[in-house]
Amino acid sequence: MPKADSGERLIVLGGTGFIGRALAFSRDTPMRPLYLVHRTMPDWLAEAGVESIRVDLDDPASVQTALLEGGTLVNLIRPDGQGSYPRMIERLVSMACQCGIARFVHASSIDVYAGTPARLVDEETAVQPASPYEKEHCEAERIVTAGVPGGVVLRFGAVFGSGGRNVAGLADEFLRAAYLKLALRRLLYGNRRMHLVSVETTVRALVHFACRSDHEGTVIVTQDDDPHNNFIFLQDTLAEAFARPSLRGVPTLPPAALRLALRWRGLNPDMATRRFSSARARSLGLDTGGFADALKEYARQLAVQHRTPTR
Repeated sequence: MPKADSGERLIVLGGTGFIGRALAFSRDTPMRPLYLVHRTMPDWLAEAGVESIRVDLDDPASVQTALLEGGTLVNLIRPDGQGSYPRMIERLVSMACQCGIARFVHASSIDVYAGTPARLVDEETAVQPASPYEKEHCEAERIVTAGVPGGVVLRFGAVFGSGGRNVAGLADEFLRAAYLKLALRRLLYGNRRMHLVSVETTVRALVHFACRSDHEGTVIVTQDDDPHNNFIFLQDTLAEAFARPSLRGVPTLPPAALRLALRWRGLNPDMATRRFSSARARSLGLDTGGFADALKEYARQLAVQHRTPTR
């Protein structure tokens, strides 16, 4: 595939979390990374040998100075549902255009589809946010697509990997919960899709669309098309990694039971059977494979962390 010039900047904003860390240590990008840090400077940035600059998001001049060299901007900052995120994105888009940023890759979420009744969701499915957090995601997407020629919005599924919280919470429950509780959860959830995406695939997507100037618009990035991306496989993987008794003999209820449970909790019952399409991502050359191996490796990491004494 076409590569960006190795001298071009990959400017990462909001990348001090586990996704930004994985991106910093990735060897897949030909661009020179520059991290704009608006909070605490993580120790791993120095370990990764990545150039970084402190910026103040409330001071446009601080960010604009960092963008003057140009390059590709990757925004990993997420909303908090408090209302300030869209205004920050408006300022960022304006500064990016003024500074001649060549490419803008904006990380969003499949949460924008929270209220949709669609069972198979693709990029043509109308967004239907429910919470303030989801609404801020939608508004930010609108600002980016309207304000940045050739901008890319990546709607990520639930990203898992070292340092992340997705899967880790379920692993903690799996480790501590009684067998009966785990069996009841399996009985209810069955083969429900988890909409997970590995941090490795997430980084591949960020690099792929940062390098491809001929791709624009919105792209869903999950590994939902992998048949293993379901609750049963996740439980079985955790059981193996943590050496707990197998739950394979536990039967599962039909999806209607989970729909009823979701409705009773005031949640959208369509979540029980929803799937997300990876067709557009794959048609644009993104490799979305490797889900099962990535999940097994992460489960092994979690098991090792549990066995390692804390100091």
